[in-house]
Amino acid sequence: MNLSYQHLKPGQSGWQTLAFEAGGGVTASLDVFECMGQSSGPSVLVTAGVHGDEYEGPAAIAEVASWLSPPFLRGTVCMIPVANPFAFAAGTRTSPVDGFNLARVFPGKKDGTPTERLAHFLFHEFASKSDYVIDLHSGGVEYEFLPVAGFYGPASVENPSFRAASAMGLPALWQLPETSGVLSREAAGAGKVAIGAEYLGAGRLSWEGVQAYLRAIRRCLELWQMLDPSDLPPAQEARIFTNDWLLAPATGMFHTRRRLGDGVTNGDELAVIVGRRGEVLARLAAQTKGVVLGLRSKAYITEGSWAVLLAQEVSLRGDCTT
Repeated sequence: MNLSYQHLKPGQSGWQTLAFEAGGGVTASLDVFECMGQSSGPSVLVTAGVHGDEYEGPAAIAEVASWLSPPFLRGTVCMIPVANPFAFAAGTRTSPVDGFNLARVFPGKKDGTPTERLAHFLFHEFASKSDYVIDLHSGGVEYEFLPVAGFYGPASVENPSFRAASAMGLPALWQLPETSGVLSREAAGAGKVAIGAEYLGAGRLSWEGVQAYLRAIRRCLELWQMLDPSDLPPAQEARIFTNDWLLAPATGMFHTRRRLGDGVTNGDELAVIVGRRGEVLARLAAQTKGVVLGLRSKAYITEGSWAVLLAQEVSLRGDCTT
């Protein structure tokens, strides 16, 4: 059976290691940092490592844990640097124990596969008991993202999710797709203020990304009045985007024709997929004006996989810009 998490008392902080039993003799260890402020306030969950090949988020959480202190905090911050220990140990996006993608099975199943049980435990023990959820990602081994803070709902200053994403201080804001099973999406559906973020990827650990995430967490805690304002510079106004990934129409070698942040117009070539003999199997072209927010970084691509995230810029009213 799964062990229930034992919360600390006000004024306490520290790390705990939970022994998680996923059924069928499969076990895992979850490291959890919790800081309980000496004064009351909201509760925040910060997760990273939902995919096992993403590293900026786990490193940033470790940095925040080194300075977050109960005397200066109002409320509770709970942080899980590696939410998917199965995949993290293997350095893969999906879990090697059952092949499932943790970011597609929330809120999980109590009696499901190991990944579904893990999702159930994380969601019901942590996310459902929090007021705010921050889910930190990167592109992993196979993808790269322009640094983006993601939000749910309209691009409006009256939307708490949009305000939180804006406060993170990343150069772009992304209206997140309503993809079932994603932790932040399911938390938002449960009435939480939820945001997600992406920072580069390709299997690397960007120290600039770690620092950006550290500042982003701090800014959110200040926005929610859990920490006093610091000397961090105010977040710069970010460009706002919407749209989802274009999928690969063929299997082969992926030759990108664009770089992250490139602007394109209708008809511009984005990428070419080539066969083993050099024959062109498919061409991806822009169907609209947009900006490249994400790219496949691994050269081999299979049909139906993410290829290019071509996003459209929107205004605060949610209307596409021209």
